[in-house]
Amino acid sequence: MDDKRDKILKVAVEEFAEHGYKAASTNQICEVAGVSKGLIFHYFGSKEKLYTAAVEYSIDLAMVEVPVSEMPVGDFVQMAIWSTKQKLDFSKKYPAVFQLIMQSFASPPPEIAEKLASYYAELMNIQDIYVNQIFENITLRADVAYEDAHDVVVGLFEYTIKLATEYMQGHPDATMEEMQPLGDKFMNMMAIVERGMVEK
Repeated sequence: MDDKRDKILKVAVEEFAEHGYKAASTNQICEVAGVSKGLIFHYFGSKEKLYTAAVEYSIDLAMVEVPVSEMPVGDFVQMAIWSTKQKLDFSKKYPAVFQLIMQSFASPPPEIAEKLASYYAELMNIQDIYVNQIFENITLRADVAYEDAHDVVVGLFEYTIKLATEYMQGHPDATMEEMQPLGDKFMNMMAIVERGMVEK
């Protein structure tokens, strides 16, 4: 990548992340990057296209730094903990990039909406694979709808991620082994779901 273009993109990520698309200033980007406004428009054509390029740059960086292919295989709980740890590590290493990605998911630029959706779908597809593995090993009662049971398991999964996030915010250097109690808690909650919690 051209050094000047790369510099503009990195500064643009910071500016858009802090102020959002509408309030971000191309004049400020020029000043910090040490380039003329004409050079920005030479490379990107417009503020909208610069924003799109900054978001795409951020997503590409996230896909390199947190490759979905390296997610643990075969353990639903470890996947939840791993993905949470990776997200927090990435947000600490690249706070502006992480912020811009979160903004773009909420209101994606039309030009890269499909790419964003594809990346998100890849993450959700892996989650569904792990959820489905759980249901392959159990038999639901006849009066329990699969959709309802699925929602319960996903809810427990998301709760586990919430606990993992809170733990890692207080223990940023925690290892996967140190977080195993969270995995045990998830399995205990799953056991309650399977057996019920009311004495009959």
